[in-house]
Amino acid sequence: MSKDVPEIAVKWLEDVFDHKKKLKWYFERSADSHSYEAKFIRKGKKFSVEFSEIGFIEDIEVIDHWRKLPHSVRDNISDYMDDLFIKSRIEKIQIQYTGSKEDLQNWVQTDFLNQIVVKYEVEFYGQSPNTKKLWEGLFDKDGHILMKREILLSPSNNLFY
Repeated sequence: MSKDVPEIAVKWLEDVFDHKKKLKWYFERSADSHSYEAKFIRKGKKFSVEFSEIGFIEDIEVIDHWRKLPHSVRDNISDYMDDLFIKSRIEKIQIQYTGSKEDLQNWVQTDFLNQIVVKYEVEFYGQSPNTKKLWEGLFDKDGHILMKREILLSPSNNLFY
């Protein structure tokens, strides 16, 4: 798959990230765009780096745990879910970092956030009186909702008993 990825993306990833393990490339299609995504493990953390179809970096996401988020962020996300659903459960949290390729490279190498925009991408189940659905929410650096969309799971050919 990496032979299909734009050279500019492969080179940027190689220049910026040292000591990567289990690197895999994915091609993603959505209703309005296509992108390449590199997934790997570095320093014990799961990274996902997304590139445009022509190879420009779009964002870096790092999987994290609920209890490691700042208290104020957790409180705001919890309040949002409590206001919308009678019951909810978080499935996955990714911290999303966006910025220029130079700023992202600087962040990776120094941990200095300077011009980096931080957001939280949260997958969660939300139950209302009539339904239970899987959602993806994008929250700002303070934990306020920016966008919410339903995640549609593709049907399975497996029989469940």
